[in-house]
Order: sequence, then structure tokens, then C-alpha cells
Amino acid sequence: MTTLTAVARRGASPLDVLRLHFSQRGLLLRTPPLIMLVVFALTVIFAVIFFRMGSVPGSSEWVQNSRSNAAVFWALPGFFGWLGVQTVSLTFPLALSLGTTRRTFVVGTVLTHVAISLYVTAMLLVLLGIELATGHWFFHIYMTDVWILGAGDPFQLAATSFLATLMVLSVGGAFAAAWVRFGALGPTALAAALVLVLGIVAILLIPLAAAFQPWWVALAAGIAIVLAVLGQYMLLRRTTVR
Repeated sequence: MTTLTAVARRGASPLDVLRLHFSQRGLLLRTPPLIMLVVFALTVIFAVIFFRMGSVPGSSEWVQNSRSNAAVFWALPGFFGWLGVQTVSLTFPLALSLGTTRRTFVVGTVLTHVAISLYVTAMLLVLLGIELATGHWFFHIYMTDVWILGAGDPFQLAATSFLATLMVLSVGGAFAAAWVRFGALGPTALAAALVLVLGIVAILLIPLAAAFQPWWVALAAGIAIVLAVLGQYMLLRRTTVR
């Protein structure tokens, strides 16, 4: 309580906002490994099923099919989308009561999202290292050495996991800011606008499909992150705390 009072008196900084978010460090730090444990268990189960059906572990067909497993990529966004919403919708009123400005809150929230994204990236890199060192978990089980994460390329895995995590957190924060600003109408209107914009972009990019380059995805993620952060600030700067 003394710490919180001191923060309120001197005005909160972005680092204070980061510490406020990480007051739930158990939720932030333990949930991603637990999700990965579930993904690993399911991956092992499916590998055993394919083995019993006659697939040969380590064969070219086995490797090709196993590397198509994108479970590790799709398992985390649901949690991080919810977490991005929570970091804004639940923490914003408390942060203001401690003396932070809206700009400081947004900066501190971005720092929090970056820290979480780095944590997830480090976790996946460690898992990749163990997977490669053990010959894919001693039974040719592919969880992180998959196509969508670079098929064993640590640099591509790092870039993909960091940008994807940060984008989902940022977009979740933007939707939460729309809810805080306009109520239930805010996220609905934002979702409708997002679908419209994505549809127009898809139509414009279809003629360029033959020239597609992987770095386009990274650029798109970077643009989405910047727009989401700007959206958070623009929505929260005039929000009345209820």
C-alpha cells in the first residue's frame, strides 16, 4: 500500500504501469508454458495415432506431415487476445487512480506487451533447442520445428513468434480501448471497420499474389501493431473512467 501511495503522489511512469500489469505475474508467466504442455501432449497423442496407423517415424512423409502441424502457432492467440483485452479494460481505471496519464498508460502497456512477446519468443526458442537436440523429443515429434515457424530456423521462429504475439496483444488492447470508450458498440464498430479494411486490402493485393514475399507478412504485422497502439491512445485519451 505504501508503494502504491508513493506512486500516486509522484505520478506513475511507464515502468510503474509495467509493474502494475505484472502484479499478475503468475498468470502472465505460467500460462504460456502450460498451454505449450497441452500442445505437446496432443502432438504426442496424434504422433502415436499416426504411428499405429502405419506411418514410419522419420520418413520423408512423416517429416512433411509433422512439420505441417501448426498447433503451437494457433494455441496461444486466444489467450493473448484475452490478455490484451484485460491489460487495458481492467487495468486502465486503476492506473489512472494511481496518477498515471493516459499517454503513460499506453506506453507502459506497450512495454508490457513487448516484455510478454519476448518471454514467449525465448520460451519457444528454448523448446526448439531441446527439440533439435533430442532428435525431436526422441520420437520424431515435431512441435516447434514446423513450417509456419521456419522449420527449425531460430531467426524465423523468433521473428514470427515475437511479431505474432505482439500483434495479438496490441489488437486485443485496441478492442478493449474501444469498449472502454464507447461500450459494447465500440468493439462491434471496430470489428466491422476492420473486416471492411481487410477485404479491400485483400482485393487490392490479389493481383500481386504471384510476387508474394514472406517479409510482406512481417511488414503487415508491424503496421497492424503501430495502428493498434495509436488506436489505443486515441480512444483512451478522452475516455471517462466509469
